This record gives sequence, C-alpha cells and structure tokens, in this order.
Amino acid sequence: MDANIALMMISDKIPSQSLPLVQEKLKNSSEDKINNIATLNFKSHIVGLILGFFLGIFGADRFYKGDIKLGLLKLLTWIIGVITIWIFIGSFILFVLWIWCIVDYFLVWKGIKKDNLKKILTALE
Repeated sequence: MDANIALMMISDKIPSQSLPLVQEKLKNSSEDKINNIATLNFKSHIVGLILGFFLGIFGADRFYKGDIKLGLLKLLTWIIGVITIWIFIGSFILFVLWIWCIVDYFLVWKGIKKDNLKKILTALE
C-alpha cells in the first residue's frame, strides 16, 4: 500500500493537527509497516458521539472508548442520582451528570481520535 493511500484512509480517524507527523512517519516507514495499518482496529469518533448523545448518561460512550472506570463512574452517578431524586441532592447529581455528558461529547470525540493516533504511531515504530 502506498503511503499516500494509507494517509487518505486514516486522515478522518486521527486529529487533523497530527496529519503532518503521520505523513512523515509513513514516508519513512517500510511497506510492511504501512500494510499493518490496514489491519488495525480503529474506533469511530462518530459512533462515540452517537453513543454519547443517546446513551451517554449511562456511560456507553466511555465504555466504547475503552475508559471502563469513567464509564462505571457515570453509570454509578446516574444510579445514585435516580435513587436520591426524591430529595434535592438527586436533582443536583443528575444536573451535574447532564453537564458531564455534554462535556464528554467533545472529550470522547477527541479522545477516540488520539487513541487511533497512538495505535498508528505504535504500528509504525
């Protein structure tokens, strides 16, 4: 596989500011290493965003990204918020969780792209 084809294949899966670095690494890599990129299992930032939008309150976006501890923390926060909803603290907990979910849209989006970049750089070393 040509380095330019590999770059086109992965350009939407990594942070855009990392493209020059990856392009340079691809040009200096052997054909075998470039071919290994095609076998890597990349996660989709779009899937992460959709999971965050529909199931983010349960931590599904974090589970998909691989952040199991944060996913469990989100799920536990939701459970505690629902259990304590009858007192004021539950409403506050669920409000904080809602803010966390909105922030996580961006963090998971960027985090998945960074994780994909790490996979590529590891494969090219």
